[in-house]
Amino acid sequence: MGTLMGHILPGTFFAIFAVWWGFCVAARYFHSRRSIKKSRKSNSYRVATTFPCHCCPSASLRQIPLESYIKLICVSIGILGEAVTGLKHEYDDNLKRRAWTFIEVNAQHITMFFSFGLASFIEILVHGKYALPQGIEFIANILAFGVEGFLFHFHLHGRDEVDIHVHTLLVYNIAFCVIAGIWEFNRPNQILATYARTAGTLLQGAWFYAAGFILYFPSDDPYWRWLPGHKSILLITVMFIWLALVICIFLFIQSAIVWSILKRRYGDTEDYSALNNLDEGDEDDDDDQVFIESRAKSVNSNNHQLKSMKTTNGQAATTVQMHQNDDDSDSQIEFDQRQPYSSKI
Repeated sequence: MGTLMGHILPGTFFAIFAVWWGFCVAARYFHSRRSIKKSRKSNSYRVATTFPCHCCPSASLRQIPLESYIKLICVSIGILGEAVTGLKHEYDDNLKRRAWTFIEVNAQHITMFFSFGLASFIEILVHGKYALPQGIEFIANILAFGVEGFLFHFHLHGRDEVDIHVHTLLVYNIAFCVIAGIWEFNRPNQILATYARTAGTLLQGAWFYAAGFILYFPSDDPYWRWLPGHKSILLITVMFIWLALVICIFLFIQSAIVWSILKRRYGDTEDYSALNNLDEGDEDDDDDQVFIESRAKSVNSNNHQLKSMKTTNGQAATTVQMHQNDDDSDSQIEFDQRQPYSSKI
């Protein structure tokens, strides 16, 4: 990654998948809310580390975890590229001969790529219904981000002030992705957790682009060189914050567009809000409302009215308990059958 292209490639990797997650999260949450509004059944939003590609024309492609396979292919290409460029056969001054060496930075990048490849492989196994612990795909992705952050934390030795600050902000971003992943694992019905992971991943991709142009701008003009100093640190920090704000706005607009398209497609006139977060508490509220309504109907069906009936001799008075519900006609039939006998008393 010691070049501009070395930062653009992983940045593109993170950005593309983050945009894809944003689209899938908005669509899945729309359908979950639509199902609850129409059927009043518990069909809440569920988090996921990978999403099926329903837009594929082939049914076989829609049935496989295509996203996980693409991620696995991408990291395999990255590992191969780092291995080829990192292996050197150069003259060693200490050994006084040519020797095979491997660049340490490339070894760090291979380790980072491998961790994400392992997470993708576990996602494929989970999709194949293998006997794995529940939620292991979330743990694998949390571990992948953790490995990335750990490597970048010790990636800063011997660098200048600007380089250190750029990568320090990247480490903070990766730590946010880890926290979002833990939040997502513990709250499987919380859409905000998935959006936090998506925003963190998209910010990571955008910041790879920014870091590449800050550190390796494709021009020798001194005007584009970031000199070490307090001014450069402040401007880089402001740039990072503005990127985060723009990404949040982008995800909001993306969700609004997806919801607008889906509402027109399904012709649903109900008012759905993209900002309503369906959590376990919301699901409990829906269940409580359904329970209250069912109890109210039960009470109304069991309401009775005390009615006085006199026999034909005018001496005895009988109090009869009659059901008001039209569906409960057995008690009324039984009373009609017994009434002639009571009149003879």
